[in-house]
Amino acid sequence: MEASIIIHPRNRKEASLLKKVLKALDAQFVFKEEKSESLSPSDDPYFDIPENVAELERRIENLKTGKSKSKILSIEAQKELLGL
Repeated sequence: MEASIIIHPRNRKEASLLKKVLKALDAQFVFKEEKSESLSPSDDPYFDIPENVAELERRIENLKTGKSKSKILSIEAQKELLGL
């Protein structure tokens, strides 16, 4: 029986260990390095959830079109509100 297993290692160390185990088992495997398409420069997993990204895009559009009641405050105004 042939079966496929897809494993997503969390880091390079795990990937390296998995490759060593598979080689020791003489298993056939394909190692494919995937690049993250995250919108976050720090690879924050919050941005991997499509609903979160859609909500952010909706809010940005509302700010641009004036449909939002939110206000964008300057750094100085934020500090004043926080009493800093």
